[in-house]
Formats: sequence, C-alpha cells, structure tokens
Amino acid sequence: MIYAAVVNLTFGRRETVQWSEAANTLVKMALDEIMDGDLIRFVTRSRHPPYGHRSGIIQAAFALWREHRLAAPDHDELRALLDWFNDHLAKPKRFTRSRYPRAQNTAISWIRASARDQLVRLRRIVALLEHAGLVVDELRTRRPGYVVYQDDSQVVALPFADTPC
Repeated sequence: MIYAAVVNLTFGRRETVQWSEAANTLVKMALDEIMDGDLIRFVTRSRHPPYGHRSGIIQAAFALWREHRLAAPDHDELRALLDWFNDHLAKPKRFTRSRYPRAQNTAISWIRASARDQLVRLRRIVALLEHAGLVVDELRTRRPGYVVYQDDSQVVALPFADTPC
C-alpha cells in the first residue's frame, strides 16, 4: 500500500490516507496521458533565417559533429545518435504548406512526449551539446501551429504567432 499525506480541507488538519496500488496506477496513467499530449522541441540560442525561429538541436548536432569539437568517444556517440535518427525517424517531404517547389521551408519539428525512444536519445544529444558549451532550451506546447506533417513520433508545423519557437 502507498500512503499519501493529504490536508483535510473541511477541518484543516493533515491526515494520512492509504492508497491502493490500483489508485496509484490510475494517477500515474492520468499524469502520463497529460504529458503525452505535449509536444517538445529542443532549441539552441542561434536563430534560423528567414523568420528567426530558434534552431533545433539536430541541426546544431550535425554542425558540432562536422567541427570535431567533442572528444573522440563523445564524437562517435553523437554520430551514432544522428544515424539512429536518420534510420528511425520519418523524414517529411515538405516543411511548408505550399506545394510550390521553391516555397521557403519554414515549418519546425516537434517530438511527441509519447515518443519515449526518441526523447531518450534527444536528451543525450542535449547533454553532448551542453558539454560542448552550447545552451539548449526545452520548449513545450500543445499548439504547434499549422500542421504540415505528423506521425506517431513527431509533428511538423508552421508556428502560430504565439507558439514558442
């Protein structure tokens, strides 16, 4: 049994309540469901032209890998992580709403909070980038913008004016 301390609002006193494992599982499932609705984006402080959206960590990771700024084991791990994403994350055909071939690619990618395998690896890339001195921020939203592509792991969208990016 799990015990939780709760405050009895009626009388203002603290009571210890016994929770069953089933109740604990239901609370955990509810919290997971809340988190699973979120979309997550890891960004650096550099801005991506032409609209000034912050650059994502995959772009920064490729640049870091090309510059050989990490020690050999970290450099190899970063390459393995990038290869994993190339193999396991679908590549959208478009990053714009327009079908015009010369339209600017201005959509940004978000990972679903439910995409656990991708998130574990993205967080490892974040650690490697931070070790190299880059500042990485985690953004979350439920409103990514005008969706141009989505699958079980990611959403690619043109951001709304109030979308964090």
